[in-house]
Order: sequence, then structure tokens, then C-alpha cells
Amino acid sequence: MTSRLNRPARRSPLAGLPPPAAGPSPVDRSSPAHSSSPVDRSPLAHRWAFTATGCRWAVSTRRPLPEGLRRLIGERINAFEGVWSRFRPDSLVSRAAAGALPSDDDGAVVLDLPDGSGRLLDLYDALHRATGGRLDPLVGADLVELGYDPRYSFVVRASAVRRLGAAGGRGTWAELATHEGDRLRLDRAALIDVGAAGKGLLADRMGAWLEEEGVEEYLVDASGDLLVRCAEPLRLGLEEPGSTEEDPRVVGVVELARGALCASGTARRAWGEGLHHLLDAVTGLPVDGARAVIASWAVAGDCMSADALATALFLAEPQALAKAGFAYEFALLRADGSAAVSRGLPGGFFTA
Repeated sequence: MTSRLNRPARRSPLAGLPPPAAGPSPVDRSSPAHSSSPVDRSPLAHRWAFTATGCRWAVSTRRPLPEGLRRLIGERINAFEGVWSRFRPDSLVSRAAAGALPSDDDGAVVLDLPDGSGRLLDLYDALHRATGGRLDPLVGADLVELGYDPRYSFVVRASAVRRLGAAGGRGTWAELATHEGDRLRLDRAALIDVGAAGKGLLADRMGAWLEEEGVEEYLVDASGDLLVRCAEPLRLGLEEPGSTEEDPRVVGVVELARGALCASGTARRAWGEGLHHLLDAVTGLPVDGARAVIASWAVAGDCMSADALATALFLAEPQALAKAGFAYEFALLRADGSAAVSRGLPGGFFTA
């Protein structure tokens, strides 16, 4: 279903790349990168807030979590980031990109990933195909070229436009990556970025850790990516793009008792005119245009899938993702002010 929200007109996007900046532009890394939020946490009254994956997280439960469990979760988060964070030079993916891992007889880089990582790799395989290569975990190299690098320089590298994306010769997931179970093989060194699904995967694992300790009802808020397990539905807000903590606004509500609601948007993790973290991996450029998606929300049974699909909605039409076999519900806003929601979404936008 499509409709039009009463939203202000958007400035025409920048065509191409800006010249290298004279210095870093500020970006609010502490703010949620996505845009969904708990409107009503009751009856999950006890909230534990902390920082992980470079942003704010919170876990809401009926009773306070024991200190020992909090400490254990913190250790497991650190181990997770030690594998997947491209911002840590000691992480497995950073060492793979630097050529610091053993290679096989053919010279390929081999990553032995934690148990269960094959599900993440399978998801990327499927979304890479469904989006025609526009969603690609090897887009990390493009983000570095555009200034979203481990130093957070936010400075576009000189002549970056000639090296960006598959069009610029950057190797693609389909060309370089093969995997069997949790073992990933890259034909040559490449930088993996799991920003499309990694936060959701960690939220799912956090839910599993809570359930192992007997916590049956909880809300994991991964900076706007929400995993819910509750006896009664919680009201979850769809934050308006550009909303802030000082001026919070929502454009709709979803009610969910079991499942995940994840969102993505161009208003956060932006560091210059036309520069944000949602890239088309074919061109290596941020998604843009009058009909471009500027905010998306996806509902699925697990947070990893919902997280990845919220990103994929910037790169493929919802019908194409459904045709590829993904079971999910969605809502999205486009730059021209139009909105769309799936028929089964447990909620919707506030429209005139």
C-alpha cells in the first residue's frame, strides 16, 4: 500500500562526489544509526544501557539482570567485535584485509569464523543475488575511500571516484567469496563490512544468551534495531528521519510481541553533502535520487534478517525481495515524500 506523508521537500541530492574535505566533518556516532524506538516498554521496567558496536544499546527486562550475566555479555560482545569490527585493527576482518591471515595453497585468504556464522554468510549470498550485487559485504573498501574509515576521518580520498564499487574494479562478493559452513574463503585480501546485518546478528545472540540464563521476556534495543520477546505486544515507534533525542518525533507505530523490528536511514551516519553509509555496491556511491528510499523498517522473525532487509530496501524493490524468498513486512519513506507499507505490517504510518 502506498500513500504520501505531509513531509517537507528534500533538497536535490549532490551528483557525484564532493572534493576531498579540508578536515573532518562531525557526525553523531553516539546517536542511533537507525530509526525505530520503544514507545511503551511496560512491563519490561528494568533497563540496562551500555555501549557496543560504536553506538548505544539497552536491554529491558522484568527484573534486573545479575551483574555476573552483564559481565559475561560484555565479554561476549568484545569477542564478537574481535571478529567482525572493521574499526578494530586486531579484528579478524581487519587482519584479513591487511593480508595478515594464513592463505591456502591457491593463495586465498581463509577465515575460520565462530560457530553459526554460516547463517550470516548465507544471508549475504541471498541478498547479493536478490539486489543484483548492490548489497555486498565487500563494500567496506568503498566506505574507507569515502572517509568512513577506522580513524573516522570523514575525508573523501583523492580520486576516490575512480576506485569505487564494482564499476571501479573493487572485487565483489560473488567474484571473491566462497564458504562452506563457518569457513570463508576470499580469493584475495578484501575488507568485509557486515554493517547491513551484523548488529542484528549480535542482537539475536544476545537474546539467546538471555534465554540460556532463564530470561524469557526482554527487549534488546541495538540502537534502534529491536528484538522483542514479550507475553504482550509492545508499541514501537517509527522515528521520523531527522528526529533527535531533544525533539523526538514518530511517523508511525508497530506492535510486536515476538520478532524483530529494524530500521535504516540516510539521516544518520552522514558526514557531508550526499555522503552517508548506505552505498550502492555497484557504483560505490551513497544511494540517492528523487525516488530513493530515505528511511526503511523491516519486521522479521529474527533481528539479523530484519536488519539486513531494512538495508536491502534501499537497493531493491520490496517485491523483488519477496520474490527471492524473504518472509518479512516493511514500511518505507522515499525522498519524494511517498510512503509504502506491506499489507501484513502490524502497524503503520500516521497519514492524513
